[in-house]
Amino acid sequence: MTQPEEHQTPKQQPASTVKVDLSPDDQDWEEELDAGEPTHSNCRCGECCRHLLVEVALEDAEREPKIKDAEPIYLPPELTTTGQRELVGYLLNDIKEDGHACRFLNQTTNLCSIYETRPWVCRVFDCDGEGKEQLIELGYRPKGGRGR
Repeated sequence: MTQPEEHQTPKQQPASTVKVDLSPDDQDWEEELDAGEPTHSNCRCGECCRHLLVEVALEDAEREPKIKDAEPIYLPPELTTTGQRELVGYLLNDIKEDGHACRFLNQTTNLCSIYETRPWVCRVFDCDGEGKEQLIELGYRPKGGRGR
């Protein structure tokens, strides 16, 4: 997840044009997730979903088909071996007048509507550790407090 600039429309972000190979350790961890290993956080502020860009992989859309209704992210033709643009993922943020939160965030309860099948990037975001510190540094969470 990355932070959008205020003037920037988060469509076809440069970061989404690079495929990242998972290291063997990451692959083992992802297999544990697919096997049903529970992952959760004590944080329920929703600020990561409300303020950060949520770009997800095609594998996430296979696990949760509702993701396929989100904004597609394509690799440009000049970066592909076929010379054709290639679908590489989805952007889950909905651009509205009141913000750009993840389409699956219930803004009233701050809960994820697809929590059980949420994307890998959401599963690994550490809301109680480094992720919390990043949100504080960006001004989205108060120091020592919870969310809004």
